[in-house]
Amino acid sequence: MKNKQTRCRSWKKGKQWLYSAGVLAVLVGGAVTLPTIVSNITIHAQAAVTMPSGFDQIGSIGSAPVFETKGVQWTNIQAGVDALAKDSNADYYVGSKSKDGKGQAVGWYNGQTQFQADGARQTLGSLASADPNDLTQPSYSFIKKAIMSSADGFTDSDYYTYANSAGQAVGVHNVGQAFDVKNGKYVPIGIKVTINDAKYYDSNEATTPRDVFNDGYKLLVTARNDGRGNITLGYVVVMTGVSATDHGGGGEGGGGGGTGNTTGGCTTGIPDSVNVTLTYVNEKTGQTLPNNSLSVMKVADIDAGQSSTLQQVGVLGYIISNPSDIELKNNVLTAKTNATVSQDASTLDKNSFISVQTQNSFSLKFTDTLGNQNQGSIIESLFGSQSATAPEPVGYLQLDKTTVQYGDNLPNNFYDFNDLKFQVIDKDGKIVQTLTLDKDGKSPKSKGLPAGDYTLHEVSDKWSNTGQTEHPDVKVTIKSGETTTVSGDKLANTAVQGQISITKKGVESGDAMWNGNYTLAGNEFKITSLTDGKTYTLTTDAKGKAQTGKIPLGKYKVEETKASNGFVNTFKPVEVELTYKDNKTEVVFGDAKGTNQEVKGQNKIGKEDAVTGKDEDGKGNMKTAKYALHYNDVSTGSSAHRVGDPVNWKDIPNAKLLVGDKVSEATINGSVVKFGDNVVIDVDDENLEASVGNLAAGKYYWVEVDAGEGYTVDSVKHEFEIQKKDDKTPNIVTTDTASQEKLVNAKVVIRKQTENEGGSTNSGYNGVEFEAAPINGTKADPVKFTTGIDPVSGEDGYASALLAYGEWKITETKGIPGYDDIKPIYVRMTHDTKKDLLTVESSNYEDYHVLISSRTYNMTDDATGDNPNTDGLIIAGNVSSNNPVAPLSPMTYTDKETPEPSDEKPSIDIEKANGDKMPDAGNGNYSDKDNNVANDHDTKDTALEVKPDKETPLSFKITNNGTEDLTHIKFTDKTIQGKLDVKDIKWTFNGKALTLNDKGEFLTSDKQLLVIKPKEVIEIHGQLPAMGWSQYHGDEAEVTAQGVKSHENVGDKDKWYSKTPKPEPAIDTEKANDGIPEAGKGNDQDKDNNVKNDHDTEDTAANIEAGKTTEIDFSFTNVGNETLINLKPVDKTISGKVDVTKITYTYKGKTLTLDKDGYFALDGKRLELPVGDTISAKGTLPALETGEVHGDEITITAMGKDSKIPVKDHDKWYGKTPKKATPETPSKPNLTIILPNTGTKVMAWLTGLGIVILGSVLGGAIWYKKKKKDDQ
Repeated sequence: MKNKQTRCRSWKKGKQWLYSAGVLAVLVGGAVTLPTIVSNITIHAQAAVTMPSGFDQIGSIGSAPVFETKGVQWTNIQAGVDALAKDSNADYYVGSKSKDGKGQAVGWYNGQTQFQADGARQTLGSLASADPNDLTQPSYSFIKKAIMSSADGFTDSDYYTYANSAGQAVGVHNVGQAFDVKNGKYVPIGIKVTINDAKYYDSNEATTPRDVFNDGYKLLVTARNDGRGNITLGYVVVMTGVSATDHGGGGEGGGGGGTGNTTGGCTTGIPDSVNVTLTYVNEKTGQTLPNNSLSVMKVADIDAGQSSTLQQVGVLGYIISNPSDIELKNNVLTAKTNATVSQDASTLDKNSFISVQTQNSFSLKFTDTLGNQNQGSIIESLFGSQSATAPEPVGYLQLDKTTVQYGDNLPNNFYDFNDLKFQVIDKDGKIVQTLTLDKDGKSPKSKGLPAGDYTLHEVSDKWSNTGQTEHPDVKVTIKSGETTTVSGDKLANTAVQGQISITKKGVESGDAMWNGNYTLAGNEFKITSLTDGKTYTLTTDAKGKAQTGKIPLGKYKVEETKASNGFVNTFKPVEVELTYKDNKTEVVFGDAKGTNQEVKGQNKIGKEDAVTGKDEDGKGNMKTAKYALHYNDVSTGSSAHRVGDPVNWKDIPNAKLLVGDKVSEATINGSVVKFGDNVVIDVDDENLEASVGNLAAGKYYWVEVDAGEGYTVDSVKHEFEIQKKDDKTPNIVTTDTASQEKLVNAKVVIRKQTENEGGSTNSGYNGVEFEAAPINGTKADPVKFTTGIDPVSGEDGYASALLAYGEWKITETKGIPGYDDIKPIYVRMTHDTKKDLLTVESSNYEDYHVLISSRTYNMTDDATGDNPNTDGLIIAGNVSSNNPVAPLSPMTYTDKETPEPSDEKPSIDIEKANGDKMPDAGNGNYSDKDNNVANDHDTKDTALEVKPDKETPLSFKITNNGTEDLTHIKFTDKTIQGKLDVKDIKWTFNGKALTLNDKGEFLTSDKQLLVIKPKEVIEIHGQLPAMGWSQYHGDEAEVTAQGVKSHENVGDKDKWYSKTPKPEPAIDTEKANDGIPEAGKGNDQDKDNNVKNDHDTEDTAANIEAGKTTEIDFSFTNVGNETLINLKPVDKTISGKVDVTKITYTYKGKTLTLDKDGYFALDGKRLELPVGDTISAKGTLPALETGEVHGDEITITAMGKDSKIPVKDHDKWYGKTPKKATPETPSKPNLTIILPNTGTKVMAWLTGLGIVILGSVLGGAIWYKKKKKDDQ
């Protein structure tokens, strides 16, 4: 090579570098310049890399390690590459290929890869025909020698272009593919080669390289396939304007021995270095790949002393062979020798290295480190289809967790995704990542994961917070370069849910409905979540059960909004909490139970007279009317029945009597009918009402079964219905019913006639007026009626009237002029309610001793069949609700004088008293005043008080206190107060029993009518049954008779009342130390020390001797008016330290025991203590010490046998021993003894003095002992 004759010239000529399809701007230096690219580089802090076995680090270039390996096969090299790129997580994988054949390594592919675009390139062969005088084109021979030798391999058909200045770029298109991780697609790429700098030697002798572009020269750039898919770039310095003279030189390695001949075209320079930037470009968009692009580059053909400097930023590591012809020298990989290589081998050869980097653009500088060797070109062999490539693109995993029931819209705060994690487990069982979910159930995108099969295993530190069950392990396959999203059914957890069961029953009926008006079906419930406010509705089935579907966990309020038929809403709201159990249990359960009150009802029927209402009519008595209750529908259930069935007191739900009295039997149509437990009620006496409650819902009717005295039954069925009103009203008070009865009327027919003077003819007479006046307590208005024409026979003198049940007196108020008026007519109706027979009588006599007419009727009570009490009687007809009239036989009267009455006067008296002794007689004939005789008790105020549990004997005395014999004697005793009748009534006359005929008249033993003379007496005895507590009884005895001669009717009445006290049970106990004490008032009313030796207080304690036992006496006395039961004694010590022991109890000479509950028992049964009886007891107080006080208290409790009223009494007793006396020291007497001279006198005096002193001492001792005894 010839030395350059001129220095750098500042011209920049040459062809413009053209490119098409929008890629030119990028590939040849468009808007993106190197400074911009470099500034965007992400610097990777290279962590320690775990390389496969056989890779040894020999150093580092910057932070990138350099490894050597003897295993130069590409499979082994690929393993090292994969290790270096393991954690790169790049956005693009350049040249990566997948296992399924997708992707394309970076290299030269014939028919695909192209250097520069058409029109912006020329073949090297075209230089041969260039104008020899054109010094802008290099000499073809020089180019051929510099780059087209067999060692460098370029041919005439290879294309070239020029780089006229620094920063100019060339493009190699369609060199392979890169995987776009985000889009999961492979994109075609090209490489933009930007010429940053080029150095050269301008002569063979030059030693200092110069800048090609600063000297105004240019760089010929060419590219080709080296035959093995490597991208081979060749660079030749073109020294435009300098003629080509052969001074020697050669190709890449240099040369010499030039001819010195001058050829056409310009000469070429001796290259020192070329610094380029390689940039990956998306061929489709023309855009540079993102900075975080992973690529693997093979740099080959590092020979002839060349060094290859790769930009340090973003390089992950280097791999060279062992042995290798390149070495790490001055932080640069440099060829060890100046030998050249002609072609790369099929393995990692000695002149090549592998670099792994995560940049979209990086600089590469080739330098001839041996200096000026007359080399003609710099050759770069890069990439290659036979090389290691970027690792197969990793796959990514992203989770989108949902629940089976709610998706990712969790119902409340009892659920979350935050506490769920998934372990990503590889095929070796190693956890490679753990992905934590966010509140929406989504995980972040995983780090890159090698393609393959993985297992997702769900874990949580707080399962209960998640509200979910654990999902079974999920198998997932990650594909290269793809983001695998696991979602939907594959990752849906079963959210733990709950079910609330409601069980509804009736308060009384449970689940056994009374009848068809009740059902457990149809109860409506609202279930409100106290967690999120959502509501649910349920309706129970026929069994009263309902269950929600599966609902979220949480606390719920269960409340009834509508009760089913037959019930009111008494269900109390219930809170139920559905709580998480564990991660295996999908459904948890909660229960709500409750009851509703059954709807029940009541009805009241009131008795009324059809005319007078509640007022008394005639002598009718509505107080004994009886009504039976019947069902008026058909129903099944626990209280099944049919229409017409009687309601029974025991039918569920057990009817309750509200007003009136229960009736067990009644006389109906003359027969006694037993009602058993059927609901039949006698109306109350005051308001004439009967009422029953606690009836199940349904239809009912009342029917009167027995009317009161003088009445026919009400034939109407009084219907009512009990039906639910609303959810709040448990007791339905139905409309009261009024039952109207018809009073029996006697029909009186009078025919009034006149008689002619001779008495030979009679004729009816019209216009005669009569007035019927009520008498003897009959409540009615007078009835006036007048004779007229008989509507049936047409005869004159006919008059008729209907008279209310009772007694009447008919008088002629306007007679026939010139004729006498008829005598008064007395009409009497009596209703024997025991036999259901009605007797209607008429007489001209008030005492009915002579009858005009008498007829007997059946009182049928609207019943069918025969009255059994009619034997021997002539029955005039039946009286019923449809026929309440009892006609008398028509009476025909003329005005004849009545004979003079007899001088004898009939009179009769009846008295009634308690006891067996006959009472004295009174005045009789209804003239006696109340309480006219002893024990009479004629009024309620003077009622006799009797014991509630004892029968009371009664005596009646009927006396003929007139002057005429009496016969047709009838006796009746009627209860007028209370429900008890006098029973066991027996009649005697002169010691002989009497009987009755069918009219109730007394008969003698020979069946003759009894006749009693004046002052003779009939004795009657009976028994009043035990009345029970707090009751009144009253009855009225009545006697009627007729004078034997006068036929005048007489009678008398006497009332008698008794009562029982209210129960006042009382018990008294006393305690003493000297004999059984007397009883006090009891019931804790006694004052202290109320009886002898009581010693109730410590101040009045009994003095007892120390060291000796003391006998204590007790008594328990029934001081009330009722027998006592459940008597329980308790004795406890209240002062001191000893107890009374050995207590024995005695009643009527027998020893009592205490049963297991502490009650008095006699012969194995609990004792009953009658009024006035006493239980005595004895106990022993153990010996007390000197000065000790003892106190104990006896308590007795008991209960009234009938009233069940509890009673109690107590009594205390104190005893004490005297305190130990403290001895007093006697004072010394102050005696002055003068001894006389005479010894005898002195001794006598002393002797006398001693006797006096001794006597005083002995006397004092005797007095003290006596006093002590008295104190005891």
